[in-house]
Amino acid sequence: MDTNQQIEEVKTQLRAEGFDETKLNELMDLAAEEALDLALADLADNASDEILEQLAQEPDTPIQTQEEALARIEKVFTAAYGENAEQKKLDFILVYLTDALNQTKQAKDLLKRYQDGDPTAVAQIKAQEGNPEIQDVMKHMQ
Repeated sequence: MDTNQQIEEVKTQLRAEGFDETKLNELMDLAAEEALDLALADLADNASDEILEQLAQEPDTPIQTQEEALARIEKVFTAAYGENAEQKKLDFILVYLTDALNQTKQAKDLLKRYQDGDPTAVAQIKAQEGNPEIQDVMKHMQ
C-alpha cells in the first residue's frame, strides 16, 4: 500500500471515530503545517549555504493566492529533500494523522473507562481537570 492509500485509510478510520469532513479538513491543515515546520527545520539544519541563499533571493512579496502558497511550500520541500520531496511530505502527513488517530482512540478509551467508574481513569481525569489543553480536547470530542 502506498503512502496516499495509507493516508486515505487513516482518514477513513478518523471518520469512523467521529471526525466529520470539517474537522478532518482542519486536521489535514494542521498536518500540512506540521510537515512544513519539519521541512523548514530540516532545511535549516542540513541545507548548504548556496541553497539557503537561493531561497533568500525569492521575492519577499505577500502570498496572494493558494497557488502561490503551494508553490513556495514546494520550493521548501524540494530544497530540503530534493527528489524525495513529495514522499517526505506524504510521510510527515501520514505520521501526523496516525498520531491523531491513536490519541483519539486513547482519549475515547479513557473517557469510556471514566464513565464506567474505573478508579485509574477517574484519577487521571480528575488530575487534569484544570488543564486548558484537556478542556479543549473535551470540547472537540463532544
